[in-house]
Amino acid sequence: MPDSLLHRIRRRLRREWRRASSTWATRAESAAVLRLVAASAAAGVPAATMLDAWAEDSRGGQGTRLEKAARLLRQGATASEAIAAVPGLVQDDHAVALAFGERTGLLGPVVQTALAGDDLLDPTIRRTLRSAVGYLTVVLLVFLGVASQLAIRINPQFIKILEDFGGSPPPAFERWLVIVKLLAGLLWVPFCLAAVAAAIRFSPSLRRVVLRPFARPRRLAAALDLVAVAVENGLEPAAAATSLAACQIDPVLAARLARVEAGPESLGAGLAAAGVVTSDEATVIDAAGESSPVVLHDVAAACRTRARRRVTVISEAVVPAVVAVMGLLVLLQALAVFSFLTGLINDLA
Repeated sequence: MPDSLLHRIRRRLRREWRRASSTWATRAESAAVLRLVAASAAAGVPAATMLDAWAEDSRGGQGTRLEKAARLLRQGATASEAIAAVPGLVQDDHAVALAFGERTGLLGPVVQTALAGDDLLDPTIRRTLRSAVGYLTVVLLVFLGVASQLAIRINPQFIKILEDFGGSPPPAFERWLVIVKLLAGLLWVPFCLAAVAAAIRFSPSLRRVVLRPFARPRRLAAALDLVAVAVENGLEPAAAATSLAACQIDPVLAARLARVEAGPESLGAGLAAAGVVTSDEATVIDAAGESSPVVLHDVAAACRTRARRRVTVISEAVVPAVVAVMGLLVLLQALAVFSFLTGLINDLA
């Protein structure tokens, strides 16, 4: 019973810490904001009233952001303007979807498509990455602690013993000393990475800049879905792409979409010329004719699948690679110590 109570208290404290220190909405919180704004627009209810009511039940950073957005809405800002002025209230691709929906007058279908795209994301990938990063952090800290102890306290004692006996260090020990000096010169790297990780954690703008290249495949898939929705509802493909480019946060993707010049019959070719899809995908899109929006959705799903596989491969390869490097260093360190001890014993004998 005490263990169960302690577990509940610990879990509650972790949850409250995440809420209090949150500088960016979770995927679920972001989707909920998007859904609420779309439902308010469909029902003709002021979104500010709904956000205020929600903010009263929310704690920590998200509650504060909801209050700011509601205040901006009461001052006359549109939903997309209010969200853009409150960093971290929603995630970037959701903000793009909301702005595109308002610009094209298709807020309901656009939000529905954006949320449907979220359902295709694999939630286990984020957990896998977090587990890998946590494991590597713990292992590296332990390794650096032990290695530092050996380098600072043990190795100097070994060298002093050699000087007292007038012996020469074995080759393995000399090589290990060289490696230790090289590693000492790189000791600033993990501290810099830790500082960058902390800055990303508490700075939405820096997080956006650093993670932008890694999130681009997912945003590209979302863009294809939104263009498909616009074409399904009668918009010209080039006009839809241009409007979506104006809403983008990623400048690279915005530049690609702005270059799209295509009619309904050459949608695939126009997207391929702008670098949005591959030539093979363009051929399939143009061959679909009036069903091209359906094919665009399929291409977006395939893009998400490729991105998911790529992240999975990287996450599964990084951990063994880092562990192998640390294992090699431990082996070299063990060889250096044992070669020194065996040489010393031989000299004494």
